[in-house]
Amino acid sequence: MKVLALNFSSRSGGQSKTDLMLNSLVAGMRNAGAEAKIVNQREKTVINCLGCYTCWTKSPGRCIHQDDMTNEMLPEWLESDIVVYGTPPYNYTMTAAMKVFLERTLPSIQPFFEIHEGRMFHPLRQKVPAAVILSVSGMPDNNHFSALSSHMKYIYESPGRKLLVEIYRPAAETMMNPFFKEKTRDILDATAQAGKELVQHMTVSSETMERITQPIVDPQFFTEMANLMWKTRISEGSSDPQAEGG
Repeated sequence: MKVLALNFSSRSGGQSKTDLMLNSLVAGMRNAGAEAKIVNQREKTVINCLGCYTCWTKSPGRCIHQDDMTNEMLPEWLESDIVVYGTPPYNYTMTAAMKVFLERTLPSIQPFFEIHEGRMFHPLRQKVPAAVILSVSGMPDNNHFSALSSHMKYIYESPGRKLLVEIYRPAAETMMNPFFKEKTRDILDATAQAGKELVQHMTVSSETMERITQPIVDPQFFTEMANLMWKTRISEGSSDPQAEGG
């Protein structure tokens, strides 16, 4: 099995909770025998889609842009069995980098129209990988992922596409707090287990998902502490990037 794990976080290293979760998921996939590759979008050059439809007319299946998406990322995406989209929910959905990537997959579909069960869609030009969505948020409630979930479900409802599972980790900032290290360890172990299950069964058990999404902190306590932290940073003129989910 070939897995392409796409990291759309703008941050790197210890600042990124997306990195933390994605690395655990991929480790579990590799442990189960998958050939899994992580690609950090922040290290690639991917130009915005022009909406020119060249990939539908003059050069069917190939974008006019000569960049990392055309020459590397799209071919690897098409060759994969599973693609993992890892993103923090910037402005309640996804990072701009992920949206640009999704737009640039336009060459994989045809310009024609079909209707299936009342829904009009563009048929696929070729097989596309099944999808896994992984997102982290600083906020402690799952509702923060609803817009991202709705967007991706709409895309993958088209015939020929398959959304395997959505993995959402709220209150991700608390995972960096030593006080919650035991819960964090269990969450990351469960995320690795989810990777194994995806390779072995193409799904994640409810027990594993419950461990991944287990509560870490009381929302009211979180709100009070977070507001105090931001007031302190504003008064001190600090912009520590670790203060936000990513």
